Amino acid sequence: MSFTQTVEASKVEAIPAPFPKTKGNVTLKVLNSEESLGPAVALLRMEPGSEIPRHVHERTTETSYVLDGDFINEGISHPKGTEFNIKPNTIHGPHTTKTGCSVLVTFSYPSVVDDFKLA
Repeated sequence: MSFTQTVEASKVEAIPAPFPKTKGNVTLKVLNSEESLGPAVALLRMEPGSEIPRHVHERTTETSYVLDGDFINEGISHPKGTEFNIKPNTIHGPHTTKTGCSVLVTFSYPSVVDDFKLA
């Protein structure tokens, strides 16, 4: 039995973000969804003008790192290299972008898909 997992992100298929009322082109590449190997990990890609609405994760901790572009949260632009953490039950967003962005996002369990509610 292996206790490690290696994922080549370029070979993972991007899926449309499953968040309600999302505008524009927002995709996720799920890199880890195996709870025994740590937090859920996804590569979030937002094309220019996209928006993820204001929301809350009631039980999930979210940690995000901006890889490129301009990730805008609640009107504040976060450039490449910004890392931020969101505690459970904290309303946040909307998330938008003017130029497009890629964000590495990790979630504690339950995963964000199971714990995403519009605020």
